Amino acid sequence: MSITENIKRIGCFTSSKIFNLMKEGVKKGTPGKPFFTYINEKKFERKLKRSISTDVSTRPMLWGKFLESRVHNMLGMGYRHVFDETLQHPKYDFWSGSPDFINDTDDVVCDSKCPQPKAFCELVENCSKGIEAFKDNHEDYYWQLVSNALITGKNNIELIVYMPYESELEEIRAEVENADLEEPWKYRFITESLKCELAYLPDDSEYKNLNIFRFPLDKLDANLLTQRVLEASLILKQ
Repeated sequence: MSITENIKRIGCFTSSKIFNLMKEGVKKGTPGKPFFTYINEKKFERKLKRSISTDVSTRPMLWGKFLESRVHNMLGMGYRHVFDETLQHPKYDFWSGSPDFINDTDDVVCDSKCPQPKAFCELVENCSKGIEAFKDNHEDYYWQLVSNALITGKNNIELIVYMPYESELEEIRAEVENADLEEPWKYRFITESLKCELAYLPDDSEYKNLNIFRFPLDKLDANLLTQRVLEASLILKQ
């Protein structure tokens, strides 16, 4: 289903964009301009009866989307791939999210990222320093995970960062050729591009291809996000 038609996202605050509600104004503790801009966008959607965004996919987005299943196959048996589900908050129907993976055994909700080389390095380096560096440098991903944790009731958040080794590329290209894709022409670039045009790691790179960063959910941040979403909902309904 296209994002423009997903009724569980239209006019709702979603985990992927919820960091906008956490942007602070000039006075600390008060909402900033992105807070009000995001609410207005959701008001527009409620009148439009569709997303304000068009369903356009870039090559980096498609690359990451295709690799999600590969990432799932590299994880343990406890992980469920739930990327195609949009979940609503158990209490608030104006709050939704689409996590990539859920691990019930470990009480964790996960999002996977398959970024381009520079972004890959920045994510791995910052997450390796701990949750504060993750939060300070990648607030969009951080609040996305906090939001999904509140929606799913999980007490741990996990960011999975993946970039394939050079030796994996031929296998990935074969997977594209054999996959039963809904829109196969969108992924043709993976098989037709030069190697240098794809995001991969040399086999002797100092970075690992699969990097998993798990953190306990910060209860204070969870409460702050809930408070900010409820504050935004009052304006949304005006």
